[in-house]
Amino acid sequence: MDDPEILSRVVVVLSRPKSPGNVGSVARAMKNMGLTRLRIAGPARFEDPSFFKTEAGRMAWNAADVLEAREEHPSLESAVADTVLVAGTTSVPPDGLAAFAPRDLAPRLLDAAESGAVALVLGRENLGLTRAERARCQILGTIPASPLYASLNLAQAALIFLYEIRLAALERAGAPRSARSTAPVAPGGGRRARAAPHDPPAQAEIERFYGRLAETLDAIGFLAGGAREHMIRDLRRIFNRALLTRREVAILEGIVRRVDALRARSASPRT
Repeated sequence: MDDPEILSRVVVVLSRPKSPGNVGSVARAMKNMGLTRLRIAGPARFEDPSFFKTEAGRMAWNAADVLEAREEHPSLESAVADTVLVAGTTSVPPDGLAAFAPRDLAPRLLDAAESGAVALVLGRENLGLTRAERARCQILGTIPASPLYASLNLAQAALIFLYEIRLAALERAGAPRSARSTAPVAPGGGRRARAAPHDPPAQAEIERFYGRLAETLDAIGFLAGGAREHMIRDLRRIFNRALLTRREVAILEGIVRRVDALRARSASPRT
């Protein structure tokens, strides 16, 4: 049986990985599970250019093609710009944020992949994803490991998520489209009533909206003070939970433009 076509829309993004060997191991795990699109956000640079190729290639084994075809991006924003959904991974979910187990995350990710490329993002080996990086993710996934030692090796964590993505893709491929639900999966395996968003925007469109929103809120003094970054993260969290459609982003941008226009009018000298 051929690999399900939808797997070609799943992009694995490694954010600032430290070890070439881990990158190679992730490439091998990807090939095991039928995925080929690997991106590195903020790749490490080494004094000996051959070091990465040697170490990563040794661990990739027969997945050298996945490793060689990798894309390198200067930032996470660049690496996910063309994707319609970004799923981040974390060993310890932040307070107040829901995180899906791999089995629950996989169908949700594939639902979005019906509309375009989606990203599964794994953070640095020793730190995971930073707060700023998590803020760029619309959903989070976590492996329910033992609380005594919840941190997994990068490739081990990737393999668990990719295994569940593959199982979900095989299940979808074996069922008629009309028999599949497109409702997002909630933690615990239940399905929510809200359908997956139709025509979701690419991350570049969402980031453009966030940038304009921040500029406007700065201009009206809403983000004044030392809590600016926290407020921006909270706003991202609100909109990320909503899984905005392209039309909804356009509506929100229209509101921001209207605020800018009214502000400019009020600032103009009256004759």
